Amino acid sequence: MPPPLLPVTLQMRTPDSRKDNVTAIAAQVRTMASDDAGVLFMPSRRREWALSHPDDFRGLTDLALQRGPRADNTLEGTEFSADRIRVRLRAFDRIVALTDPPGQPEDPFPEEAVKRDVLRQEFVVCRRVQAKGGQVTLYARPGRC
Repeated sequence: MPPPLLPVTLQMRTPDSRKDNVTAIAAQVRTMASDDAGVLFMPSRRREWALSHPDDFRGLTDLALQRGPRADNTLEGTEFSADRIRVRLRAFDRIVALTDPPGQPEDPFPEEAVKRDVLRQEFVVCRRVQAKGGQVTLYARPGRC
């Protein structure tokens, strides 16, 4: 006879039991990214998504990351200052941004605000795909989609 908790345990391991679908999000990154694209986690805590599927992020420049999660002994690592992030974003023509789902409050930190400001003012949305718990957006300079 199976243990009485087996059905509950199995349900806890399905994609529907999680608040986000990291596999679908990583697949979208792989689809949208190109060798010349940077990646941006908005907010920075979304960098955790890359830990589950590192191959889908390999070769992409993390535009805000100063010190990686492993070196920092954290899940998100440490980001550059807002001014440095602005400079790094402006050096790229294509950026893949991983964000919270629509309708979530925006983080008020200067590093997060500068990411949003530069993308809104200097880039256009080429493609946006929503997945459970998040979305992936490809931004490019006007005329470069």
